[in-house]
Amino acid sequence: MAFSEDLGVFLADFGVSVTAGAISGSGLLDMPGQLVADGMVITTDYTLRCEAAKFGGLIYGAEVAVDGVNYQVRENRLIDDGKFCEITLLKVAPDSSAVGQDPRTFGLADLTDVQITGAAQGDVLINDGSNWINTPRVDGGEA
Repeated sequence: MAFSEDLGVFLADFGVSVTAGAISGSGLLDMPGQLVADGMVITTDYTLRCEAAKFGGLIYGAEVAVDGVNYQVRENRLIDDGKFCEITLLKVAPDSSAVGQDPRTFGLADLTDVQITGAAQGDVLINDGSNWINTPRVDGGEA
């Protein structure tokens, strides 16, 4: 015997607001940190669990606002019985784009803490402790 379930109950206590275009709902945002590069860098993976009926159709690059912060979809997959989906997200720079606009226009100019001048293919961004610096390749070769 099949029964009807209210999926909103699962998200009621800890859910945050989720908006993708004209669709709104709730979801659970996880932000686990991980050490990479032999412990030299801390990275954050953003994962959103939400109702598949509302957000299961989001594709790579689609914009979604979670708790008022803009993200882009990296991957979207159904979990368990397919009622919920798990969406991996990429956090975008503040004010770089608004929900409902084309997410595929995001570029280096949207990075608010990076100053790039005279960039060429193969250049590398290096952080000197307080600023990001555009550094030409040492070997002069192409990337």
